[in-house]
Amino acid sequence: MTDSERQLVDLLLDGELPEAECVLLLKQLESSPEGVAWLMERSLLHVELRHTLKRRSLQQWALASVAGEQDRPIASPAPRGRRLHWLSLATVVAILGLIAGGTLFFSQHSPGFVATYGVLEDCRWVDPQRAIATGDRVQIGHRVELSAGRVELVFGSGAVANLIGPCIFEVQSDNSGFLTLGQMTTLAATPKSKGFTVRTRTARVVDLGTEFLTKAAADGQSLVEVISGEVNVHLGGASAPQRLRKGEAMSVEAGSAQIMVRIERGDGTTAFRFPSIQPPSNLDYADSRQGHARLTVVSGRLSSGGANPNKGSGPVEVLQDGRGQREQDAPPDSVFFQNDTVGQLLMDLGSVVSVQKINTYSWHQNWRNADNRLRAQQQYILYGFAGDTPPPLNDMPESAGWKLIAQVNTDEFFDVSNRLARPAQQACSITSPKGPLGRYRYLLWDVKPSRRPDFKFLNHTFYGEFDVYIQP
Repeated sequence: MTDSERQLVDLLLDGELPEAECVLLLKQLESSPEGVAWLMERSLLHVELRHTLKRRSLQQWALASVAGEQDRPIASPAPRGRRLHWLSLATVVAILGLIAGGTLFFSQHSPGFVATYGVLEDCRWVDPQRAIATGDRVQIGHRVELSAGRVELVFGSGAVANLIGPCIFEVQSDNSGFLTLGQMTTLAATPKSKGFTVRTRTARVVDLGTEFLTKAAADGQSLVEVISGEVNVHLGGASAPQRLRKGEAMSVEAGSAQIMVRIERGDGTTAFRFPSIQPPSNLDYADSRQGHARLTVVSGRLSSGGANPNKGSGPVEVLQDGRGQREQDAPPDSVFFQNDTVGQLLMDLGSVVSVQKINTYSWHQNWRNADNRLRAQQQYILYGFAGDTPPPLNDMPESAGWKLIAQVNTDEFFDVSNRLARPAQQACSITSPKGPLGRYRYLLWDVKPSRRPDFKFLNHTFYGEFDVYIQP
């Protein structure tokens, strides 16, 4: 997306772009996931700015009232050179609700009441003129455009959906809907609600009698997590759906490759058993005994353990030894960076190969404090490059030429709200339903630290193994 297109988006939201240019701009953005994401983010920013300005005006009125000056007109503190035209913003958000996977989605269903508004908590609507109350009926094609708060929708099938703002969701039938932005939890507990379907720009989630969470990011990434029961996740171009069961989660990156990230909790033993992800292996292409790949630290420093060297990180070669940690709290069997730092690990596969799958494993549960599992979380961004010489390394790898493969944050997947909710043993598997992830020689892990609420510093994860599989 060009700078000029970004400027046109701002003019559109300000109501200063001629109608003909509006239509042309929106057609240009249809095929650009980045453009759609920018338009969504800027729209929500304008929503929040409007509410901020409204609150400030009310505060000024209250102060003037106390001072006995309430009859004095109060000027709206709009930014210089800006005029917020709410009608144009509401129109843009309505158009956003039609954008799905780079094409305009026009609902051609016949009208009919298929759902009802249930509990409404602290709701702020994108259109402040919209008056919605508990018990209001919902027709096919109705869009919930929520800036903040929580909305409950009760569908005719018996399914119940809870939407968390900011969120844009379109009701498509009495048992389905399209989530353009935000997150929702769906409970399909009745026989008629089995098969409830949530569509996003990158996936279609079909209930098999369950409760599940769906998230849709502005950049097109989708996340599905099963709270109970099972779901099928359908992806364009895939011959068969991906089955997710209770406790399993998966994300789908935007783009033609449709990269999937599956996260699972292990059995907490040295066998590293997971529901569907295989244990650490010495048969993958990156294993040190295969002689193909070399892993190095290219940014940051591995933990030294401070006053106790036995508490420091093991050598980076630990990630290519074909096994995970030998126990639940094993620093020498793990690779982790110094606290309060960021780190990058670079793997040279020796030549350009067709990468089929990448698995990463972590395990940590403190011996003395069972709820201390902070170093079990996996949080990183994975990049790839196919040339003979890797691009420069900086804070923005994509701008230097690296290709984004996947984003991983297991705490987000497991919706970790407290320490005991975090699985001590975790595995992440990155694949594509269309075949290989891509052809690469270099893989770059941009590793992020995590924070525990009662800790004053950022901690790094105990990684036990990185496995890379290639297409034969």
